[in-house]
Amino acid sequence: MSKQQQAPESQPHDLLAQAPWVSSLTPQEWHQAQRETVVSHFEAGTVVCASGVPARHWIGVLDGMVKVNTASADGRFTTLSGISSGGWLGEGSMLKHERRPYEVVTLRDSWLALMPAATFDRLCATSLGFNQFLVRQLNARLGQFLAVVESQRIHTTTSQVAVCLWELVNPALCGPVRGPLRLSQEDFAKLCGLSRQVAARALHDLEAAGLVSLRYGGIEVLDTDGLQAWCRGSRVAS
Repeated sequence: MSKQQQAPESQPHDLLAQAPWVSSLTPQEWHQAQRETVVSHFEAGTVVCASGVPARHWIGVLDGMVKVNTASADGRFTTLSGISSGGWLGEGSMLKHERRPYEVVTLRDSWLALMPAATFDRLCATSLGFNQFLVRQLNARLGQFLAVVESQRIHTTTSQVAVCLWELVNPALCGPVRGPLRLSQEDFAKLCGLSRQVAARALHDLEAAGLVSLRYGGIEVLDTDGLQAWCRGSRVAS
C-alpha cells in the first residue's frame, strides 16, 4: 500500500488537472473524474500493483517515475518500460478487464493518480474525447515498443539506449521534461536491459554527440530531435 503524505500546497492535485486527457473532457466529466481519482504518495521501491491481480485502477505518474516489470517462470524479473512524470499506464488491462500481466514499481519517491475502474469505464462509454485520447496513447505506446524491437534486432547498443531514454521524454507518452531526469545510471541500465557498464558507454556516446548531459544522479536530454533520430539508427545533421 502507499504511504499517504500531505501534498505541499496541493501541487500533485494541480498536476492531475494538467493530465493530457483532461482537455478532452467536458467540465462536468472532469469534475466527477477528479473527485473519484485518488492522489497518493509512494516511496521508492514500492510495488504499486502486483502481477496477476485484477486491474482496478488506471495509473498516472504525476511526479516521479515507475518501471513496468514482468517475471519469467523461474522468478527472474525483466523491466519492460519506464514511465516518467506526466505519463499514464495500464489502459490495456483496464480496457480488457483482465489481470495485470506485469507489476508496476516506483523507481523513486512518486506522486501517483489512481483512477478507479468504474470511472475509467464510464469515460470510455460516454466520452468521445477520452476515447480519442486513448487511441493516441495506445498508438504511441505501440510505436515505442516497435522501436525497442527494431533497436534490439537491427541497430547498435547505443540506439537501444537512445530508445529507452526517448521513452522517458517522449511528449506523446509523458509530460514536458524540465531539467535532468532524476535517475541513476544503474537504474537506467535496468530499464534498458543492459549491464551498467554497457549502458554507461552508450550514454557517453550520446553525450559525445551532444544529445545528453550526464550529471550525478541524473540524465538531461539536450537534443530531443537528435535523440529520436538516433533511435532510428540515423543522426540529425548539425
